[in-house]
Amino acid sequence: MTGILPTSECIEQFQEFKFSKEARFIIYKMDEKLSKIEVEKRGTKKQSFEEFYNQLPQDDCRYICYHYDFDVEGQRRSKLLFIGWVPSTAKLKNKMVYATTLLSFKYMLRGIGVSLQINNTKDLTEELILEVIMSKVRK
Repeated sequence: MTGILPTSECIEQFQEFKFSKEARFIIYKMDEKLSKIEVEKRGTKKQSFEEFYNQLPQDDCRYICYHYDFDVEGQRRSKLLFIGWVPSTAKLKNKMVYATTLLSFKYMLRGIGVSLQINNTKDLTEELILEVIMSKVRK
């Protein structure tokens, strides 16, 4: 563990997000000193995956919690995703700090259904998310 902790706002907003499902996603970032994790933005339920994706920096790291809705055998379902966004184009120091803090932060957010770490910006697609979710649902 790196000793970098989320603010209390991060945990509070996650708890609200997890149960209310009024927001589609929360994007978390580290402050400029890489000393704490903060909420950067929340997306509304109406925002599409593409709108969410376009808000991610292509050259910096983030943590994301995302409500992903999908259909299985005619039934609508939802999974709570935790995504470690660590693009290869980010600064080396940022990549190292985000990667080493990822697990400890994720474990502080109880109730995550599926976790992904994305290192190539082109890999974060709905197809990949659905493939990972379905592999977990079938188990």
